[in-house]
Amino acid sequence: MPRLCILIALGAAACAPSPRSRPAVAESGVPVEILVAATTDVHGWVRGWDYAADRGDTTRGLARAATIVDSLRAAAPGSVILIDAGDLLQGNSLAYVAARVAPDAPNPMVAAMNAMRYDALAIGNHELSYGLPYLRRVIGQARFPFLAANAYTSEGGRAFPAWAMVERHGVRIGIIGATTPGAMIWDRENLRGQVVLRDVVPEVRGAVAEVRAAGAAVIIVSLHSGLTGASSYDTTATGVGSENVSARVAREVAGIDLLVYGHSHAQMPDTVIGTTLLMQPRNWVGSVGLASLTVDRSSGSARVTAKRSLLIPVIGSVEQASVLAATESLHVRTRTYVSTPVGSTPIAWRGDSARVADSPILDFILEVERRVTGADLASTAAFSLDAALDAGPISIAELARLYPYDNTLRA
Repeated sequence: MPRLCILIALGAAACAPSPRSRPAVAESGVPVEILVAATTDVHGWVRGWDYAADRGDTTRGLARAATIVDSLRAAAPGSVILIDAGDLLQGNSLAYVAARVAPDAPNPMVAAMNAMRYDALAIGNHELSYGLPYLRRVIGQARFPFLAANAYTSEGGRAFPAWAMVERHGVRIGIIGATTPGAMIWDRENLRGQVVLRDVVPEVRGAVAEVRAAGAAVIIVSLHSGLTGASSYDTTATGVGSENVSARVAREVAGIDLLVYGHSHAQMPDTVIGTTLLMQPRNWVGSVGLASLTVDRSSGSARVTAKRSLLIPVIGSVEQASVLAATESLHVRTRTYVSTPVGSTPIAWRGDSARVADSPILDFILEVERRVTGADLASTAAFSLDAALDAGPISIAELARLYPYDNTLRA
C-alpha cells in the first residue's frame, strides 16, 4: 500500500513509488491514497522576505511551501489536493500595498496560489478586512474557489460557494469551507447590510449533507476557526456565533474525514475527535500540513479506512522560481514603499514595556488618533513588544512593526 513519505521535505523522489505501482487512475476495488496538503494564515507571506526589517527570512513563505508541494506531486502523481484555511489577504506590507497602493495590479497572494495550483481556500476574517469589493476583485483573479458555507447575503442567499468537488483516482472528494463569525464584530463596517456570517456548526452540517448528496465519498472541511477556547467577544450580547469551534464541528457533525483549521496561529500535527482527523499548519507558512487518507473501494462504495497527518516545516526548502516570478513586481514595489520616510525622532522609542508603563511610542499613536478624530481621549493596544523606532528617520516599515494589521479607527 502507498505510504506517507515523511522525508518529503528532503526530496520526495527518493521515496516515490514507481509509476506502475501508482497509476493515474487506480484499478476499481484497489485501495488508493489521497494526500491533502494544507496551509493557513498566510497573511501575505508569499515570499521569504521580512518587509519590516527589509531582509530575507528562511523559515516561512508560500514560495518555500511550493517546493514541498511539487515534491509531493512528483512522489504521488494524481493524488494531491492542496487547500488553505484562510487569512490570506492581510497581514504584512506586501498585502497592504496590494490592497491600498496598487489594488488594480494582479494580487501577489492569489498569483502565488495560482502558480501552486490550489484546489480551494476557506475565507478567513482577514479576507474581509479590505472590504467586499476588493475581495470580489481578488476572487475574480483566482483559479480556485473561495469557500464560506456560513456566509449569506442580506437577502438570504449564499454570499460565496459553500463547497467544491474534486476527483482523485476516480474518488470524488468534497471540500467545504467556513469562517469564524467574529468578522461580524471586527469588520462590521465592511459587512453591514451586505453579508451575514452565521453560526459555523449548523452550516457545516448542512454543507456536509449537500456534498454527500452530490456524490462525494470523502469529506474535507477547511475551517477558519480555532480548535477551542472562549470567543474574544460576548456571543450573548452580540448574537454572533462562537469564534473557535473546530473541535465542536468534529464532535457534532458526522461524516467529516479531515478537518484543517486555522485562525489561532498555533499548530497541531494531528489529533482525532470522534472519527475526524484534525490538523493545523503553522501560520505565515511556517509549515505545510500533510494528511494521508486511505480510501477502500472493495465494497463497491468508497470510504476512508485509515488516516494520519504530520506537519512539514518549510525552513531550508528552496523558494520555487514560478512563485517568485509571479510576485516579483509587487515585491519590488513594496520594498520601495516601506522604505519611504514619514518623520524622524532624535532618540530611539521602544515598545518593550508599552503594556506596563507610559511610553513615547504609544503616546505618539494616541496623539495621532486624537488629532484625526477630534476626540479628547484615545486608546490603543501595543500589538508588538518587539517594535521600535530607531533614532533618525522613521520609515513606513518601522511603523508596520508596531501594527502589521491595519485596524479600523472609530470615534
